Amino acid sequence: PQMLMAKMSGGSAQLKAMKAELGLLSRADGSARVSQGGTAVLCAVYAPAEVKTSKELPDRATLEVTVRPEGGMSGPKERLMEQFISSVCEAAIATELHPHSAISVTLQVENDAGGLLSCLTHACCLAMLDACIPMSSVFSALSCGFSREGELIVDPQLSQENFTCKDDPMDVVTFVVNSGAHDVLASYVSGALDVKQLQQALSATQEAAVTMESFYRKALQRKLSKDPKFTSLGKPE
Repeated sequence: PQMLMAKMSGGSAQLKAMKAELGLLSRADGSARVSQGGTAVLCAVYAPAEVKTSKELPDRATLEVTVRPEGGMSGPKERLMEQFISSVCEAAIATELHPHSAISVTLQVENDAGGLLSCLTHACCLAMLDACIPMSSVFSALSCGFSREGELIVDPQLSQENFTCKDDPMDVVTFVVNSGAHDVLASYVSGALDVKQLQQALSATQEAAVTMESFYRKALQRKLSKDPKFTSLGKPE
């Protein structure tokens, strides 16, 4: 895994070790497995795909996002995550280029040790890139928690995110920002945070985005370096 470091407001913060693998699924147009610490997600993208007549849109592609839990049946938690990822994709993907079709995204949670929303976001973005889906920008996320004393904790563990935790329960916010301007595409807050805390978390997310964009670039370069269509370019016949 590649350890990611990001300069945060008030000092340095170490993000969880990350690893990405692209193109694992041969039947998908794009796929990626991303692990962040102990959290792991596998994402498959199918596009452009056939869409049911009842869901067909004349001016843009229909976006379909499915989140499958680690075990058991999907529930309200997965529906919430699907809405979150859908809002991110709607803001980043040029859906108008594929009317009368579908862009199908399936995310399989393999393990949740904390920061699941950000891991889902990163797996989705890399799978989109692997599938060559036209996007206005790439996007990245960061989950930030605040202790009872108001301390910012980057990439909190699942036990820290849990409000039943008696030792030091955290209010948690996840921001998703685009590349370049690092504007907010989506956010989700669990708990009660004030404006100052939200701004602090957003600043951390924007600073970490620079590191994530470099991570994406290296993941794509690593995949393309193994692709004969690209590695053969420039070689003599």
